[in-house]
Amino acid sequence: MTDPTHPLYGRRFRVLSISHPPQRPGHAVVAYRDAMRLRIPVPATSLASDYLPPLRTKLTREALRDLLALVPEGEVPCPERRATFGADSPTP
Repeated sequence: MTDPTHPLYGRRFRVLSISHPPQRPGHAVVAYRDAMRLRIPVPATSLASDYLPPLRTKLTREALRDLLALVPEGEVPCPERRATFGADSPTP
């Protein structure tokens, strides 16, 4: 598994079969443990051809910069006000 967003990323499996349907990415059937088989999308594996788009990551450097640009520096997102209960509660 070469797709870092796939739950089985980094694992290796014995390939039993590969499908390459037209106009779709296809899948690989792999052996898992003793009697189980898993169906895995070919783009998530090292079997993907060069014509497929590059693998995506969970968070790119550019995405992190964009996210941090939304957070203003030195500004507190929520007021530091704690509610009290009982007789000390402020009246509305």
